[in-house]
Amino acid sequence: MIEQDTMKNIRNKNLSDILQVLRSKGACSLSELTQNISGGLTTVKKCVFQAMDYGMIIEGDVADSTGGRKAQQYLINEKYQYLLFIIVDNNDLLFKIHNFKFEWVEEFSEHFDMYRFFDVVYKSIDIAIKKYDIGTVCLSMPCVVKDGVVVEWYYNQKYNNFDIRSDIEKKYNVNVIVQNDMKLTVIGASCQYSNNIVTIQFGHNGIGMAGMTNGHLLEGSTGFAGEIGYINDMRKNIMGISYPAKILRNAIVFINPEIVVFYKSKRQNNFDKIFGVATNGIPQYAIPKYEISENYIGDITSGLISLVNKYGYFKRAEANQ
Repeated sequence: MIEQDTMKNIRNKNLSDILQVLRSKGACSLSELTQNISGGLTTVKKCVFQAMDYGMIIEGDVADSTGGRKAQQYLINEKYQYLLFIIVDNNDLLFKIHNFKFEWVEEFSEHFDMYRFFDVVYKSIDIAIKKYDIGTVCLSMPCVVKDGVVVEWYYNQKYNNFDIRSDIEKKYNVNVIVQNDMKLTVIGASCQYSNNIVTIQFGHNGIGMAGMTNGHLLEGSTGFAGEIGYINDMRKNIMGISYPAKILRNAIVFINPEIVVFYKSKRQNNFDKIFGVATNGIPQYAIPKYEISENYIGDITSGLISLVNKYGYFKRAEANQ
């Protein structure tokens, strides 16, 4: 079983790498693809022809000759499937639709009341599926999530233990990714900064934080890792300096990140002071760099795309069956 899983992961990685090259470079020959990924020509040819059987890669034009046989070009079928990204932004749900080249196609938003959260989610999936051939739904959640299950939602307790991933899969026969929003930011930001990283935001529902060490997302046994709202403190005031600095200092001590990414919010953006207080007395070699970012939604989207590639969800659900 372990060997089968390993082989599946290798095949997914090879195909994912090929698709990424086609997304960034456009039409490519088998030779050009081989030059841009770690696999040899035989592996590339097998992956490309398999992807053509699925319909995710199609033949393009024949390249101009450089003296030998003209090379067949291959490109992504951008309509193979569409991906729906659902992201919580304060009390709005943002819906972003991308084609199979991961290009933005359309987006819309809807305000929601907490108790109607999933009513709005399902209504919007229905709308998107009527308009586009949605093959993958990616849902960012502001709560404790593990393996697609809402373990605990502090502000929406009636959904605790709800297996949202399985429910959407059964209802729509699509691939589904469900993950905590801050954990998605750390996955997305790690692609740009470092695989030893902490992301943190002082938002309207408190402090959100996530960490990654040596490329491994910190989730814990139940997805609870990073739920710093449970740290008791008499001075629990995210608008001040002392409490946010204490939280950040604990993250630096226990995770030892290379970089900390602060996301701007409407409540707290005094990051220079917070960082200075948090790192006071910490050895110089252990003090991370820090960045201030306005790319919260972008990093969540990048995190979801990374998971699409990791789990092989570039294949439609019926192709995985």
